[in-house]
Amino acid sequence: MPTPSDITVIVCSRNRPAMLRGALAAILAASPEAAEVLVVDSASDGPDTRTAAEAAGVACVRSARGLSVARNAGITASRRPIVVFTDDDCRPTEGWIERLLVCFDDDEVGAATGRMLDHTEAADAPYSRAERYRTPISGIDAGHGAVMAFRRELLLRLGGFDDVMGAGQRLAGAEDLDIFVRILRAGSDVVHDARCVVLHANTREGEAYVQLHRGYGLGLGALTGKWLRLDPVFGLRLGWRLAGRAVARILRAARRGAPTAPDRALLAGMLAGVWEVRGLRLVGERFVPPWTDDELPVLRAEGVPT
Repeated sequence: MPTPSDITVIVCSRNRPAMLRGALAAILAASPEAAEVLVVDSASDGPDTRTAAEAAGVACVRSARGLSVARNAGITASRRPIVVFTDDDCRPTEGWIERLLVCFDDDEVGAATGRMLDHTEAADAPYSRAERYRTPISGIDAGHGAVMAFRRELLLRLGGFDDVMGAGQRLAGAEDLDIFVRILRAGSDVVHDARCVVLHANTREGEAYVQLHRGYGLGLGALTGKWLRLDPVFGLRLGWRLAGRAVARILRAARRGAPTAPDRALLAGMLAGVWEVRGLRLVGERFVPPWTDDELPVLRAEGVPT
């Protein structure tokens, strides 16, 4: 069975040192001492991200901008067989690492996820999610980027996260669902343990919340557009399910008199995302980032996979 010394906890952060300090304090308090913690500074404008990491006594590496780019830099920097990701606006709770480790006692498991709970919610709030995922379509339900763990070797074999997707890029979402789908298509399972909990501490409101959902939608559209090209039947199933869920949420909200703007923005983002990735080159199951020649040497120099 894997032990805490097999784990690297990777936290990617950009220009949010106060939030990062809180996250690192929670991670260190809730994690076994043998677990390694690594901060990836995702192109912060100053030294504060590195300073926060050094003050907490953890390692820090720097990457170019973009959550997927930063996660890939973390995967490259780690030398341990299991990598765990959480966000700088999340606070893991006691036992989270132990819960994730148990999942990897099964050789068929390539990834494990836990529960993200809003910091205002009660721990016994209604919650239902399957415990094991085996089919590629189920990857869109397998978990959340706020708490996910992987066999590092498998991520390297798949090429890591898709650099053009996720926060910090225009296609600002679904990079976590994308990697779950790809792992499932590669023949490994994803398992979910609801007892592994992280508290999400950063809530957006108003127009910022609507724009957040548009970014998520752009990422979901990129995910759909990718598979429409690689496997059209699967891509159609994926797009139909994602769009159908968004429409259902809009109709339910309208019947209750609740705001529909976030889900309408998500649906519009999905359509735009499918359109935007139609011309992006694919290598394997990853888009080739449309970075300029001037940017590529910087990315290579900072150790980011391209």
